Amino acid sequence: MLRASLISLIALGVVAQEPAKVTPKSLPKPAKAVAKAKPAAKTASAPTASADKPVVLARVGGAAITEADFQSAFALLGQQEQMQVLMVQGGKEEFVKRMAESKLLAVKAKRLGLDKTPGFQLALERAKDDLMAREFLAKEGDSLQKKLAVSEADVKAYYEGHKDRFKQPELVSARHILVSVKQDPKAEAGLTDDEAKARIAKIQEELKGGAKFEDLAKKYSDDPGSKENGGLYADADPSAWVPEFGAAARTQPLGEVGAPVKTMFGYHLVKVEERKPSRQVPFEEAKAAADQAARRDRQVTVWNELMDGLRKEIPFELLKPAPSDAAPAPAAPKPAEAPKPAETPKGGAQ
Repeated sequence: MLRASLISLIALGVVAQEPAKVTPKSLPKPAKAVAKAKPAAKTASAPTASADKPVVLARVGGAAITEADFQSAFALLGQQEQMQVLMVQGGKEEFVKRMAESKLLAVKAKRLGLDKTPGFQLALERAKDDLMAREFLAKEGDSLQKKLAVSEADVKAYYEGHKDRFKQPELVSARHILVSVKQDPKAEAGLTDDEAKARIAKIQEELKGGAKFEDLAKKYSDDPGSKENGGLYADADPSAWVPEFGAAARTQPLGEVGAPVKTMFGYHLVKVEERKPSRQVPFEEAKAAADQAARRDRQVTVWNELMDGLRKEIPFELLKPAPSDAAPAPAAPKPAEAPKPAETPKGGAQ
């Protein structure tokens, strides 16, 4: 998780150099947008810049918040947040108000001496490190952008080298009717095993009488995930279902309602409508997924190369401190738990 969050810093450096295009005509670049954006409602008293006097947007405790302060804070926002500030009427004014309110809180905290606490000093140093890391990555933005670029040939090579990741498993389209059984025999609500079997038998009789399976699923099924869809799960991987249900989905004759299947949730009547064998997804069909995977792979590679280079230049060591003598003894290991059963079909009864 930590490395994933750090990898995103690479994008920060890249974004600082080349903002994403949002529309065909392209909105203003985030880094320069504030200077170009026109206020939603310009007034006669709006501050104007001069060569030697900064534009003051707010004052708190005798300290000024200037246009330069706003620009600096704005540059630290993500692209989506920058666009919100620029495109929403009054967005800049609201952002400046939040800056002033934050300053108001900071002034009060300083008067209370909270800036002298060890916790604050530690957090301050951490914030400085993060800001310096951003500055370094922004400086290296052009170089990182070139290394992160992924061509169609790269995507094709990634696909060819990882074909096992682009295999589609066997897929089954099946309808089912679930009659659930209460887990606690003493519970008042729910059906007992015998009552559930009796209801299944009643449904089977209605099927023999010509009733449509999907209509009976809507009427009787206890599975909220498929009930309103006539009990249908389309193009699903049977390996994700509980074993008994998955086995029936793989083996039952197509178009026929099999014998009741008992699972941990109750009794199912299953009707398999279609099976699709597993296959290798062709490149053109897998291209979008391969492109995303290739880019993620390249990000990890570029990040690791960057870190390896810095470690050769700067001493770097991760330590695992020995446990303290005063630390409590570890708890005795618990007995191994029995493996949990596979999940029920999507939306199955709980």
